[in-house]
This record gives sequence, structure tokens and C-alpha cells, in this order.
Amino acid sequence: MMKRMKIKIFKHSNFGNETKSLNSRKAELTTQQIVLLIILIASFIVILFLLFRLNLGEITDNELCHNSVVMRGNAALSKDLIPLNCKTSYICITEDGTCEEMTKPDIKEVKSEEEVYQVLADEMADCWWMFGEGKVNYVSRDLTNENHCSICSQIGFDNSLYDEDFGDKIFETENIDKKKLYDYMEDNKISGKEINYYEYLYGVKNVPELTSQYSYGKINLEEQSYLVMGIKSKGTLEWVIAGGAILGVVATTIAIVSNPIGWTVGSAMVIGATTAGGGGGHVVGTILEGDSGDFYLRPTIIGANSEEFKGLNCSKVETLA
Repeated sequence: MMKRMKIKIFKHSNFGNETKSLNSRKAELTTQQIVLLIILIASFIVILFLLFRLNLGEITDNELCHNSVVMRGNAALSKDLIPLNCKTSYICITEDGTCEEMTKPDIKEVKSEEEVYQVLADEMADCWWMFGEGKVNYVSRDLTNENHCSICSQIGFDNSLYDEDFGDKIFETENIDKKKLYDYMEDNKISGKEINYYEYLYGVKNVPELTSQYSYGKINLEEQSYLVMGIKSKGTLEWVIAGGAILGVVATTIAIVSNPIGWTVGSAMVIGATTAGGGGGHVVGTILEGDSGDFYLRPTIIGANSEEFKGLNCSKVETLA
């Protein structure tokens, strides 16, 4: 007589839970992939949109730079993955149409002092527009406090502007008082806008009056100059300068910072002392908060490779030579 075999079925009590857990992990992975795909598609659409807006046969270097700044600022992933396409322009301001100081520059021929100021003001306005008018953060926010500078233009001045050998010269000396440039920017509206140059760049209509111990400085026509602007990688008004010192505004007072050059700052103006530790000085640049919430060194003209430029302590220069 056959014996019935009893088969016992053992159930793993955690089998169902493990299956659910595995399915859950698969679902999570799928969700992550979908989100990443959406981000990539959105970024691709933005790039295509900008490309279709361009007439690639006629686009200027300024527009290429501006569009790359916007693309980098809108990047969903790391901003460092999108390079800036910004080049330093080389211009020479001349009265007689020649320029021995530079090789193949963009010639800006002028016939009056006011036309010189217009060229400089237009270059400053173009620089501000190229880099987003303070509305775009185009650098990664790091834990470190770094100054990212851009040299929008390198400017040369032909000696026909001031040399008496050329007859009727525009300037009596080889120096331009920057206060006259800023006064021009206050008195003249920027092309295509209902505000003056100064308000466009600095947010106020009038040039602030400085105390007698400070000045707006001069532009040496015998030397080339940089047109520089910058942005900080950290959301603070402090601007790190050479020697490890930090510039910052303390209420409305002027705070003196100890360093090799003797910088001070007041009302967000960076002041470079004429002598190390000296009591007087001149304005080197202005640091103000932009609409993006970041702090920007507004476009400023400074001697090329000068001690003042080196003192800005630019950790990175975001323009190509």
C-alpha cells in the first residue's frame, strides 16, 4: 500500500517585502532618469531657441558673448560645462585715423573731447550688456570667495589726441580726468534707452561728489588701458584684494583696509591710495549688487597690467585674449 508523501511548502516571510523593495528601487531609478532627461531636453531647447534667434552669418562678438553668458546663467547642470564665448576687443582712439600703438585694432576716429568720452562710455555700456547687466550669475557659487574678472576691451590712445606736433590737439596733456568722463555719462542718455549712461551702469542718475582728499583718477593716454568688470563667486559685497585683505562696506562710513597698496572702500567704491597707506586716493571701481542678487564690479577703466589692476586680485579672467 502506497504511502502518501507529504510535501511541505516553506514560505519566506520576507519574499514579498523584498520584491516590493526591488520594484520601489526600480521606480526611483526610473524617476531619476526621467527628471534628468527632462532637464537635458529643457537645456537643449534653450540652446536651440538661442541658436535660432541668431543670424549666424552676421552675429557680432558682443552678441556671441552675451548669448553664452545667458546660456551659462540658465544652465540646469554645472555652469562650468558651458564655456563663455567672450573675447577682449582691441580698440584705438585716434584723431587722424592712424594708430601706431596697437596692431590691427578697431579704429575709433574722433574730432572732439566729447567724442572720446562717447567712445569710452559706449564701450563701458557694451561691456555691461555683454555680461548680463547684473541680471545673470554666470559663475558657480563656490565656498571660496573668488573674484571673476572680464577684460571687455583693451584701449589704446593715439598720440594725435594730445601731441602738439599734430597741430590742433584734443587734449592739452596726456591725461584724461575721469570725472569729465563720468560727467559726460551723467549728461547723456544711452542709445535706445531713456536713462543716462551713469544710471545704466551704476543705478543712480548723478555722479557722487567726493571729499577733497579723493578723486576719480585719470586715464593716461600714453599707456593702454583695460575696460574691466567682474562678479564674485560668493554672494557678498566683500571683494578680495591682493594680500588677502577684503573690501567691504561698513554702513555709510569709509573703512580703511591694510594692504600693500592701501585700499579703502566707501559707499561701495573701491579707492586706490596714491601711496601705500596714504590718506588720499582715487576711485578704481564701484561694487554694487545686481538684480541677480550677486555683487558686481561695474565696468571701469584701469591701466593695463598696472598695480591697480593686479590689486583687484582677479582669480579668474573670463575673457579670451
